[in-house]
Amino acid sequence: MAGPLPAPPRLRRVVVDPRSVLVAGMAVAMAGMAVTLGLPLTQDPALDGTVLLPWWLLAGLFAATEACVMHIQTGREAQTVSVSELVVVLGLFYAAPADLVAGNLLGSAVILLVHRRSSVLKTLWNLASLSLQMVVAVGIFRFLNDVGNATHWLAWVAACAGCLVANRVSVLAVAGVMAIYDGRPPLTPLLREVATGDLASPVVVTLGLIAATSLAATPAAVVLLLVMGAGLLIGYRAYAALSDRHLSLERLYRFTQAISSSPEVDEVLSSVLAEARDLLHAEHAEAVFVGAEGGALARVRLGATGRLTRSEGLPGAVDQWLLDQVMEEGASLTLARGTRDADERSWLEVHGARDAVAVPLRSGAGVLGVIVVTNRLGEVRTFEDGDVLMLETVATHANVALQNGELISQLRHDALHDALTGLPNRALLQRRLASLLSDGDPGRIPAGAVVILDLNGFKDVNDTLGHHQGDLLLVEVGVRLRDCVGADGLVVRLGGDEFAVLLDGADEETALEVGRRILGQLRTPVLLDGVEVEVSGSLGIALSPQHATDPATLLKRADVAMYEAKRTGEGLRLYEAHLDPNDVNRLALVAELRTALTTEDIQVHVQPQAHTDDGRVRSVEALVRWNHPTRGRISPDEFIPVAERSGLIGALTTLVLDASLAAVAQWRRSGQDLSIAVNLSSRSLLDPGLVDEVAQLLQYHDVPPAALTLEVTEGSVMADPTRAISLLRELRALGVRLSVDDFGTGYSSLSYLQRLPIDEVKIDKSFVTDMLHRPGDTSIVRAITDLGRNLGLNVVAEGVEDQKTWDALAELGVHVVQGWHLARPMSVQALLPWLRERRTQAKDAPTPTPPAPVDLGTPA
Repeated sequence: MAGPLPAPPRLRRVVVDPRSVLVAGMAVAMAGMAVTLGLPLTQDPALDGTVLLPWWLLAGLFAATEACVMHIQTGREAQTVSVSELVVVLGLFYAAPADLVAGNLLGSAVILLVHRRSSVLKTLWNLASLSLQMVVAVGIFRFLNDVGNATHWLAWVAACAGCLVANRVSVLAVAGVMAIYDGRPPLTPLLREVATGDLASPVVVTLGLIAATSLAATPAAVVLLLVMGAGLLIGYRAYAALSDRHLSLERLYRFTQAISSSPEVDEVLSSVLAEARDLLHAEHAEAVFVGAEGGALARVRLGATGRLTRSEGLPGAVDQWLLDQVMEEGASLTLARGTRDADERSWLEVHGARDAVAVPLRSGAGVLGVIVVTNRLGEVRTFEDGDVLMLETVATHANVALQNGELISQLRHDALHDALTGLPNRALLQRRLASLLSDGDPGRIPAGAVVILDLNGFKDVNDTLGHHQGDLLLVEVGVRLRDCVGADGLVVRLGGDEFAVLLDGADEETALEVGRRILGQLRTPVLLDGVEVEVSGSLGIALSPQHATDPATLLKRADVAMYEAKRTGEGLRLYEAHLDPNDVNRLALVAELRTALTTEDIQVHVQPQAHTDDGRVRSVEALVRWNHPTRGRISPDEFIPVAERSGLIGALTTLVLDASLAAVAQWRRSGQDLSIAVNLSSRSLLDPGLVDEVAQLLQYHDVPPAALTLEVTEGSVMADPTRAISLLRELRALGVRLSVDDFGTGYSSLSYLQRLPIDEVKIDKSFVTDMLHRPGDTSIVRAITDLGRNLGLNVVAEGVEDQKTWDALAELGVHVVQGWHLARPMSVQALLPWLRERRTQAKDAPTPTPPAPVDLGTPA
């Protein structure tokens, strides 16, 4: 009797990267072009028969020159210089075209596969590119040169032309691969690269012509040429090694001085990671610390702009493998480029790295953590033993500056606690809340409550007594909340004057009792600067599982209850469904906004700004517009708060910044040197990745930082002034201009204004529109203008609707105006035609009065 049939084998799904297919197609196309162009040359003999170079000798020469490349390091850039063009020049004169191409391909294939261990696709692409370059070089050389003597000037010109054009073919081929993997390469750098090419190429070609001329005079010169070439290469390598060693020692000395004099952990870590990255000529550096008993990893990474970013998380399998290798063994680890080790390859693939070095950070109690440096600059060199020794030296100096327990606790405390009050922050609240709601038995959500507190009248304290006293008030409120709640809950500062309390296992009665206790504690006056200040608050409570079973919804509904308590003056309110009647509509709007961010429904319009002295337009303000397919135009006042509450404000800000900088780049290409102003929301000022994102977008669009102005409101800064001002200073360090929007409507004061690293103030249009009819508004505008001018700030007025207001503002000393009298908001594409029409009208008009605007959209 036959047994059961075996199970059919499982088929593995092969995932094909479309980009790899395109690269392979590009290689086939280049190879086809090489064959097509090279067929007519296959039967041609060598141009000069004085010295004949066979294909096998050329292959050896090409392999030798590619194996002995020279590396030139300039700052953070690494350039590899090959003298293979010297062999190309000799082959043009003393080898048949077929032998030259065959020798080049064979020698290069050996280096790519054996020495550099390139992938099959990369090897095939490089060989196809080289074959096309060789055929182009030979074709141009033979076309321009009909003289068989290597000493003739025409032969020199032909050889130079062939090699230089072939070099440009290589540049364009590489640009094609960049376009496939990274999108369209920037046009300006590409044109510059095509114009300049490899800077070392003319020098190498000249040396090749000298060698060819010498061989034409006497074949015996080959001995002298080989000796001189080897001597130059050895001398350069010795000089480069000595220079690199000298620079490294100098940097280590300065690094040791820097960390020994720095008491701040952030400064020490920044110096350690920056030095590790620069000394090893690498792209990235990070420090990884492990909690007690193999807990979560705390990562500190040095960003592209020099900022430190932190993250926490449990280690994955590949990370645990590296930690076991370095921390348990206490030995350094090198993951070389092209490694065959399966574990090393897995780690590199997971982290998107080509190569890496990891060394332990030691302390008196053992290994504290790991410093990891990845991606050696350049395409040829990988990390070597000397790099490991250098990184170990950096780690040794870092160990002196870092303390084991203090470092880890401070890193985690800073990431999860508020700097002013020392209370846990929103991140820790969300983590604890998520842990609470996921700790129950299957099918049962644990009980708990969230209480959100917003202080009443906190702005008055700031305005009357100053921000220092306001900060003291927040600290005192934090102390009272902790005393009131005790060990029964977690007290959190959410930002600004908003606090939260998480009560684990609390029911409705317990949560309400805690809320009443908090309000009672707040009624006791606080002594600030000799003045007794009465404090009150509004509290909202949401319960789990009655009101929500996930952290985001529970916090949101506690927030809804708090706003109802503030609106009604009750002081304390429990969430009820009828308090949030627009919740379904708002959720629908969130979903539609998320979809609109991926379509063209959200667009950027611009409104010109003109200088009052000459009427010229040198800048515009970006205004976001949402044209809903069914609801029509939705006001920014409606959808921007939705974006902030739903977490979509980051994506919306990225879209506006990207579109605005793309418009500036387009205008600059058209000869219009215009800058643009973009508004930032209060949530954007709390985004730690904003600075890196702005820097990357500026670089991507090739726009100078000074062409971008970022506008913030006074209220958005004061929501969390410590973090906001720190972020604004980092943006200012990039070269971006900063402006305070709606100035005069918020926390305006001289002491506040002096703290901000700003370039201009923007007078709110509520003071400008009726200033000719309301003397009080004129006085405010004059005061703000005088204040701005005395502080060296540019002053912008918006809401200018007639020529008389324009003239009055100019007389007061306002620098720039914006409003309907100049132009209404318009699309990006309409700006340049509008500017041309305005200049035409200005030439024909007897006075410099701006032309009447054309209605191009809803005003800002």
